[in-house]
Amino acid sequence: MMTFDKAAFRASAISVDEKFLHPIKQCLILAPHPDDESLGCGGLIRTLVQNGCDVRIILTTDGSMSHPHSVTYPAASLAALRKAEMITAMEILGLGAEKLSCYESADSAMPALGEEGFDQLSQRLNKDLASFLPQLILVPYELDPHRDHRATFQLLFAALKKVPAYKPVIWEYPIWLYEKAIQRDLPQLEKGELKYLDITVHLNHKRAAIDAHQSQTTRLIHDDPKGFILTEDVISNFLIDKEYFMERKKSNPTETLSKEYFEALYGGNPDPWSFETSEYEKSKYEATVAAIPDGEYARALEVGCSIGVLTKMLSRKCDHLISMDISETALDKARIRMEGDTKVSFIHGGIPIDYPKQNFNLIVMSEVGYYLSKEDLLKARTLILDSLERDGVLILVHWTHFVADYPLTGDEVHDCFADAGLSHLNGNRTNDYRLDVYQKQS
Repeated sequence: MMTFDKAAFRASAISVDEKFLHPIKQCLILAPHPDDESLGCGGLIRTLVQNGCDVRIILTTDGSMSHPHSVTYPAASLAALRKAEMITAMEILGLGAEKLSCYESADSAMPALGEEGFDQLSQRLNKDLASFLPQLILVPYELDPHRDHRATFQLLFAALKKVPAYKPVIWEYPIWLYEKAIQRDLPQLEKGELKYLDITVHLNHKRAAIDAHQSQTTRLIHDDPKGFILTEDVISNFLIDKEYFMERKKSNPTETLSKEYFEALYGGNPDPWSFETSEYEKSKYEATVAAIPDGEYARALEVGCSIGVLTKMLSRKCDHLISMDISETALDKARIRMEGDTKVSFIHGGIPIDYPKQNFNLIVMSEVGYYLSKEDLLKARTLILDSLERDGVLILVHWTHFVADYPLTGDEVHDCFADAGLSHLNGNRTNDYRLDVYQKQS
């Protein structure tokens, strides 16, 4: 075990922007165990409550294994005690018991991704997220050295994938990183990804909330001398004037995805989205082509052609098709697929920087826009509008669920073009994707 350099870790932190925090009206905290909420987020909870924010907490385990050999407090009794302690701590921080939901996974054995019971937990969290839609979500750091903490992180991202048209800000908070980290656990943070919140004015409340967890901070449970206890050294990591949160780009991407990102995807799997075999993709492609209005299209552009499955279908609708993609590996497969078709030419590049300097009367952008930053999407929108000829048609098709890697959601992409002054000819939303057809009138 190594010694974690807390001072060096904290030295890189920047202050939380108050302009971000004040508009937050819904916040969700995922706590693997009773006391994690007070240790990692007590000051933040108090701050948000005073700002009028609706703060809710989901406790993912039952907390029953801190004293496994106690006769006085067998598992069920200990779980009940720790829940009561957590409610007391929440009340100190300004939250009522109604703000707590308990998933009651087995303490120290919470199902992780791929394990039995994980999918059921994911479905439950998915429903809770969809009904509450918190703007800010707090979750333990991805590699915090406790299996329940890591499983809780995995649970969040599994559940988010099934919530359409939604992309919250995600902060990760460290608990056991300070005491139990080994080299591979350490976060590799970029500048600005570690933030601190000054909680000086809330320290007394935070201390009281931590102390409310008597079963963990005292020898209340006296008949299991080897049972867990939060020592003063451990607690001292959290009783300082700042709370620390990681807003990692990995969990909150804002920049356009790079060529390297896509080359790595295609390098690991020549068809990473199963374009050639998926019934979902086949149905979506058929709907995309069917949505193109009848007419003659002298020159068309396909933005993001990947391995060319949709390319082959689009080529039948136009006299000439330019298909572009940021991945050379993907383009190689597309070229092979379209070999001998003189109507199709290919460009290696991504938008907006490599957008072709030509005009088009049909442009199709399928599953691409959310790879861009908002700034780059707006630049791409301008290029698309300028290159679209009068009466030209724009087809947009995008997956509408959360994807952690993507800077934008599918709905954000489509909403951006809804304000672009084009005529909306047709639109369709399924459970998984959104399709919109636009036409340039002038």
